[in-house]
Amino acid sequence: MRKTLLALALPFLLCTLAHAASFDCTKAKTAQEKAICTTPTLSAADGQMAAAYKAWLAAAQPDWAAGIRQDQLVWLRTRDASCSTGDADDPIASCLSNVYKQRIEDLQGMVQHIGGVTFVSQAITLTARDTPDSAPPAGISEVTPGFGTLEAIWPQASSATPQWTAWNKAVENAAIQAVNTFTGDAKKPAQDWSGLVLPGVDDVVTVTVEGFNGKMISAAVVNDYDGHGAHPMENSAQFYWMLGEQRALKPEDVFLPNSGWDTWMEKRLDSYLQQVLDSNGNDQRQYKPGDLPGIVTNPGDWKLEPAGLSIFFQPYQVACYACTPNPMTISWTDLKPYLQPSFVLPQ
Repeated sequence: MRKTLLALALPFLLCTLAHAASFDCTKAKTAQEKAICTTPTLSAADGQMAAAYKAWLAAAQPDWAAGIRQDQLVWLRTRDASCSTGDADDPIASCLSNVYKQRIEDLQGMVQHIGGVTFVSQAITLTARDTPDSAPPAGISEVTPGFGTLEAIWPQASSATPQWTAWNKAVENAAIQAVNTFTGDAKKPAQDWSGLVLPGVDDVVTVTVEGFNGKMISAAVVNDYDGHGAHPMENSAQFYWMLGEQRALKPEDVFLPNSGWDTWMEKRLDSYLQQVLDSNGNDQRQYKPGDLPGIVTNPGDWKLEPAGLSIFFQPYQVACYACTPNPMTISWTDLKPYLQPSFVLPQ
């Protein structure tokens, strides 16, 4: 798949390498290049984008550089394809301005410094050409690009110690499994990115580090799935990792075993869902009591915040897509009788 992607990008290789660090306007040939060179704000944006790209590349470990360069090449190809024509209502310059604004924002978030650790994002973009079977259903007027895409961005700690090496591997696997939930075989965990990109589907998974307290690191995994001609979906999960133990967070890291915390939380959750889902007079509940233990005991559905532990819900997990309730938050004061003495409350 990567060979296919590189082959598609080959015609743009010579010019895009120059674009990554801005380019010589005396050699501008394409409509996009000319628009950039003749529009001062775009020229400035191109320089700002190039600086952010260089900072990302400079922060990465040497063996990550190839993937970062490939991501930039793919973006440049997509930029030109997305802003290929213009008219009075939507000139190329206007299109490019929006594209550059988003790219600069994305690139500036590729390097994070949290808790004394530098995290450098890796990125991958794969494509799969559409087939007759992957075309939108009859009657759908959606204009599709002719291929499905898989875009993934996930952080890696810029450290070669065994502890962080284990986390780097685990967090990439968390991103892979997030995609696997939608496009792969949910019952069979994927081993790598191969086979997860599908024709007729755009899938974007983004992992963002949210905190590190010296013992535990937390990250948010968000997956946006859009089947051409279908209803887009968003799935999110939290990824908590115990750095010293080199493993994912377990419920017993937070709660005292055999304390009844899970039964207590199930009752609290059931009461909350009944209240919020029946508030308009219609029973919107799509869960059974037997579903609740799997929700309250899954750290992936937890948000450990200073105010307390929040449980959030996936689409269709407890109600219809449009009826998905807001998270339920339980204060640490209410949870105190069940907490492990060694658990460090979020600050």
